[in-house]
Amino acid sequence: MKALNVNPFEFDPQQGIFDLMKALERLPAVEEVDVHGELLLNRSGPDALLSVHTASGIRHIQIEAKSSGEPRFIRDASFRLRDWATHRGEPSYGIVMAPFISPESREILRKENQGWFDMAGNCLISFDGIHLEIAKTDLNPFSTKRKQRSLFSPKAGRVLRLLLSEPGPWKGTDLVSRTRVSAGQISKIREALLDREWASATQEGLRISQPAAILEAWKDSPGRSPKLAVSGYSLLSGKSLDAHLQILFSKALKTPYATVLLAAHSVARRVAPYARVTGEFFYADKKGVELIKETLQMEPSEHGANIAIYEPEDDLISLDSISLLPEPLRGTSLIQTYLDLSGMGDRAKEAASFLYDEKIAPKLLSEVRREYDQR
Repeated sequence: MKALNVNPFEFDPQQGIFDLMKALERLPAVEEVDVHGELLLNRSGPDALLSVHTASGIRHIQIEAKSSGEPRFIRDASFRLRDWATHRGEPSYGIVMAPFISPESREILRKENQGWFDMAGNCLISFDGIHLEIAKTDLNPFSTKRKQRSLFSPKAGRVLRLLLSEPGPWKGTDLVSRTRVSAGQISKIREALLDREWASATQEGLRISQPAAILEAWKDSPGRSPKLAVSGYSLLSGKSLDAHLQILFSKALKTPYATVLLAAHSVARRVAPYARVTGEFFYADKKGVELIKETLQMEPSEHGANIAIYEPEDDLISLDSISLLPEPLRGTSLIQTYLDLSGMGDRAKEAASFLYDEKIAPKLLSEVRREYDQR
């Protein structure tokens, strides 16, 4: 099946249905395809009803067209198809159509023995010995980079880290207060999470229901690797380095508008040691960089640098920072540390996986089980 050059905001379900009919007619086992009634006019039933003629008889296909292929909308379409099939009182096969149907949405339909047909070139049509399955892409070709990044932008990430770290349920006003993100953006993040069925909402508030799916999509999102601001070399090591790190963080606490946080391997080796990676890693703003250079006696070095300082993507990255020993050391949250390590090469990815297994997954899974037990 050839992917169509479609703008999802100009998605024409009627054209999509005709394209589906053509795809069916090309199958060797199909003799003829008829459409019943006027397309997209009968809002009390499916968007279209097709009759597929084969050597073994006629099978009816009910089609539901959606402008979005996210799980929440596809689950609703699946329910409608199942309900309509029950009321028809005769065998029929359901197909959901959309500009792009996500992998999670496909699994919803597969479990219901229903098919899909999207404008990105993905489809599943399987009934009465007929089987056509094409998995062309798992990435939405119609999403703009801005839209793809919207859920994982710096401010949205601030909200997600809180939702993943403290399961809630969370009221919108509380999220605004804790994250300093506007109510309007909180509402958009909430809607995006619910559309993907990554969260659930009740009168009590919003709660993450698919934390692993969020982290998997987040670490694979564009631009995930931390941006190096400056690197250099320090002769300090061992106990001397540890002492100077304590001095550094004491200075940072007393310096207005200075951000200094341990990051990546520096956090991982202190909370979930895996592979020994030398050097210290930081997030720091301009004032923080100067404090690090001065306190750790950092010198420029083209080779053999043992200090790496990354530029914070979020000005308030310290909001969910964690305390490290010895005090007053602080580092990025476990979620931020995991994401950063996931985008920093093979050894870092191994450390990220170990951190996830040892510290992150047990907490996330326990909270999901708790929510399930409360239902």
